[in-house]
This record gives sequence, C-alpha cells and structure tokens, in this order.
Amino acid sequence: MESNAIKRSSKPALSLVTSIIICILVLVVGAAGMVMLTRLKKPPAEAENGERSLRVEAMQIKKADVPVFITGYGEVKALTVVPIAPEVSGRIADIHPRLKIGEIIPKGEVLFKIDPKDYLTVLKTNRKRLKILKRSHELAKKEYQRFLVLFKKNNVATLSGLEAAEKTMLAAADLENQIIQVLETAENNLERCEVIAPFNARIKSVSLEIGQYVTSGQNVVTLADDSVLEIQVPLDSRDARKWLRFNKEETNGNTIWFSNLEQVPCKIRWTENNNGQTWDGRLHRIIKFDRQTRTLVVAVRFDAETDLKKSPQSLPLVDGMFCSVKIPGRTLHNVFRLPRQAVSFENTVHIAVKDRLKTVPVNVVRVDGENAYVAGGINTGDMVITTRLIDPLESALLEITNRSKKENKS
Repeated sequence: MESNAIKRSSKPALSLVTSIIICILVLVVGAAGMVMLTRLKKPPAEAENGERSLRVEAMQIKKADVPVFITGYGEVKALTVVPIAPEVSGRIADIHPRLKIGEIIPKGEVLFKIDPKDYLTVLKTNRKRLKILKRSHELAKKEYQRFLVLFKKNNVATLSGLEAAEKTMLAAADLENQIIQVLETAENNLERCEVIAPFNARIKSVSLEIGQYVTSGQNVVTLADDSVLEIQVPLDSRDARKWLRFNKEETNGNTIWFSNLEQVPCKIRWTENNNGQTWDGRLHRIIKFDRQTRTLVVAVRFDAETDLKKSPQSLPLVDGMFCSVKIPGRTLHNVFRLPRQAVSFENTVHIAVKDRLKTVPVNVVRVDGENAYVAGGINTGDMVITTRLIDPLESALLEITNRSKKENKS
C-alpha cells in the first residue's frame, strides 16, 4: 500500500522537473539564436553632423547714374471745348447732315442755320428808310446853308431861324446815323443766322431739331478740338519736390509760382492697352497744389495732329482715355540699383561675405516699382542676396545658386 502511494506522488514531481528543463532549453536556444542574428546584422554608417547651407541667389553690385521717372495717372481731355449758342433768336431752318455726337465737322462749314426772314425784312425796311432820311438830311442841310447866307450877308434871316434850321439838319443827321446803325446790326444778325464751325470740331453734345425755336445765348451744341489734348496728372508732393526739373536760370521774373518748370518730353500709355504702344507728350505747366490730397497737379500736352502724321495707322489717343504718364525727373548719381525684394522694410540688405550671411543697414534714397536705389551702406563689388529671406540666421553658411551665371557674365 505504501509503495503504491509513493509511486503515485513521484510522478507529478517528475513531470514538473521535466517541464522546467524544457523551458530552460527553449530559452537557451532562443538566446543563442538572437546572438547569432545580432552578429549577422551590420551596424549603420555613422552620419556626419555637418553645417547645412542656405541656398540663395545673389548679384554683384556696382554704382551707376540712374535717371528718375515719376509716374502719374490722369484722364485725357480736349484742351478746347466750346459750347455753341446762337447770337440771334429764331427757328432752326437747316442743320448740317453730320451734326451728330462723335462726328467731325471741318472748320468753316455751317453747323446750323436760323430762319433769316425776320432779319431780311428788317434789313429791307431800314434800307428804304435810309434813302428817305438821306434825302431829308440833304434838304435840311441846304435849308441851313440858305439861312446861313441870309443871316451873314443879307441880314434878312434871324438868329433863331438859323438855329432852328441847324437843329433840323442835326436831327436828320442823327436819324440817318441811327438807321445806319440799325442796318449794320441787321446785317450782322443776318450773318449770325449761320453758325460756322470755328475749327475741325468733334461734336460732344447736340440738342437741335429743324423747326425748333432757339433764343440767343441758349447752348445747343458743344464742340471739342482734338488737335491738342491735355492730361492733368496729380503727383505726390514729395516726389515732385525731389525729382521734378526746374530751371534755376529761367524764372521769368516770377519766383512765387512754378514758372521755371522744364517742359520735358513724357511718355503716355493707355492703361487698358497692353501691346506696349505709347504716345509722346510734353510736360507743360503746374496747375495747382491740392492741400487736401497733398498732390501737385501738372498738365501734360499732346499734339494729336503731329502724332497722326508720324503714325497714321496706330491707335489714336482720344478724349476720355485713362492713361499713365511717365515724366523724366532728375538723375540719381552714384547709386546702387537693387531688386525691391532685396531690401527689407527696416532698410537692411543681406550680403554674402566669404559664403557667410551678413546683414547691413543701407540708405534707400528711392523706391520705384520693382527697384530700390541705395546710396550708402554697401560697396561696389559686394554680393547682395536677392532672394527674399525672413529672419535668417546671421553668419549662416550660404550656397549661391547662380554663382556660375554671374562668373560667366563677368
């Protein structure tokens, strides 16, 4: 009995030992495998912990004399715009067949005609009256001469009779002169019945119909002379003060207003035309200073007839176009021309010194479109970084990507 019991208790103990031994063998085999696999794997190459360079573009600078151009905008207007009003009243008897808005009527042609019947009647009537008054004047003059002879030589006539004869003669002469004046007015009014184009006129507005009654002084037609056009251009007063050209020697005795402005040639471009066409104008005068907008308004003249002779097939510059005007000003001497993005808002630029970034303050004398002009802070031969950078690290290593291009050009 006891031997059987001992046999039963030794079996679980043997099973437990066997399990432990198996687990240890598995762990040993796994550890050996991991060691073998670890030895088979090659270690990664060590990365070089070097300084990274900043890729930029740069340009080598040099000083130059740069002419300054002031750009302004304005609307083209005809220099001469004339409202036409009849000088006499009456009904419209005839109208030019091309008296329409936009038409061009040559100088000397009749725009419209007022019915002259009433003025012809006045002229005819007063001519008859003038014949009668001339005869009355002759008789009164003869009567006066007769009284004068009788009074001086024969002492027959009285002084009062002589004076009465003289008075009658003078009254007749006065009436004759009045009728002559009425005739001259009637003749003038008859001529004024026809309204003539004073120049090669473009019709801007018209309000006329045949049979319409018009009064003297009533504006019925507006004419424009397109031979000379003008653009009024407001300029920033600071730009005008710095860059407009004034001739110090020619003041014309007037030092109060801008009488010595140089009338320099200007370039005019229609803002809606992108084909590069320009027109030649000329700075004419300064019109006014606008204290509200702080601008100086200048006038630029354009001779349309001269331009038409030069290029008859080109697009004409006409009244109403909104144009930009490029006015040449003074010259900037010994300045550096830089792209606008190369200069920061704090007026600093980044330059490359031995492939390292350096920030220097500069003296910006003018900004014009995509260009900035610098007068100091940098030197001829410096490599100015033209890539726009935001808070770059000072003394950062640079890689100038367009260096080969610059060297090839040099």
